[in-house]
Amino acid sequence: MKKHLLKAIALSAMSVGLCGQAFGEGVYAPYVDMTAWPTPSLDEIGVQQGIQQFTMAFVLSGGNQCVPSWGGVQPIGRGQTSDLLTSIAKSINNYRAKGGEVSISFGGQAGMPLMQACSSASALAAAYQTVIDTYSLTHIDFDIEGAAQTDSAALTRNFRAVRQLQHTMRTNGKTLHVTLTLPVMPSGLTADGLRVLNAALDNGVTLDTVNIMAMDYGNGTTDMGAAAKRAATLVYAQLDAAYKAAGSTKTDAQLWQMIGVTPMIGKNDVQGETFSLADAKALLDKARSDGIGLLSNWSIGRDKACASNGGGASPSCSGVSQQPYAFTQVFRQLKGHWGAGVTQDPSYGGGSNGGKPVPGAQWSSSQIYTTGMTVKYHGVTYRAKWWTQGDVPGQSEVWAKV
Repeated sequence: MKKHLLKAIALSAMSVGLCGQAFGEGVYAPYVDMTAWPTPSLDEIGVQQGIQQFTMAFVLSGGNQCVPSWGGVQPIGRGQTSDLLTSIAKSINNYRAKGGEVSISFGGQAGMPLMQACSSASALAAAYQTVIDTYSLTHIDFDIEGAAQTDSAALTRNFRAVRQLQHTMRTNGKTLHVTLTLPVMPSGLTADGLRVLNAALDNGVTLDTVNIMAMDYGNGTTDMGAAAKRAATLVYAQLDAAYKAAGSTKTDAQLWQMIGVTPMIGKNDVQGETFSLADAKALLDKARSDGIGLLSNWSIGRDKACASNGGGASPSCSGVSQQPYAFTQVFRQLKGHWGAGVTQDPSYGGGSNGGKPVPGAQWSSSQIYTTGMTVKYHGVTYRAKWWTQGDVPGQSEVWAKV
């Protein structure tokens, strides 16, 4: 009886939340890999390119413990200091000052998600709350992939924690907007993906968006635009069925507004799968005609041609012939915004340094250095041989005297 009552209350809250949304033009919120080097400057990219919001990736468990950490490496929260944290905080603040807004994504393809590292829903909620408080968030994303999709205990723990967070926000007169990001096939969500969706509904989470990763199908798909559009249409039907099974009926507009589509622009990890600019334009047309609520892409740092477009997928370029930010120019035609609204200014120089250290500056134990970067330590100049953080020059083989 208590379970049925809880479910009824939760579904009522979902309905109220969805009806309160403005069913207009969707939003474009590209993923930005915050573990990339140099750390992306959100305000500089966002203002120069006219991007209204970003989805920042990824927060994982640090050391497989219940500690929220950027990339599973840099802990987040009170008392934590590093050049990376400073850069990210300044970047967000400067971007918001220009009218932009951000979401932070928990999970991703690699590393251990917090939902599996934390032992209880209350501990997990506290970990999420740390990130929410640190960055004053009203939007969060859960990218649930791989083994996490079949971990029933972790899924229950996760969505109970999220329900608790949403309840706390509502009691304070605020809304915590939640996006659920899931792998997809051209035939729609997989059985594992549907399991995750149903776990969210069963545990009373109000979802703004179910965002599908239209990429890396691995089944010989060659027309990636058609596959993305077909997947979105079939997910629409799956959402309709899932909500009806949960006792809630959505209108056509509400269901389309709940759908997000995130392609991997350019070359995908699966050889032979390439999402082209023509595919992007076709997906935009569908988003506009059907009222899709969200378009994104993996990732903003890949929205440029490679020096050589041969070979496989790269984390830093698309692998196709294009002008810088060509995919962004297509998708940003969705004008919706979470913040006050960014006015594009191609000449904006950015208010944050992107986390990039000045060559030859004094070594810092909290700074991340990559191959070729130089520092000074006790009057001696050193060059990094590979990625390093916290390794003392002159005491570690990662550093070579210059």
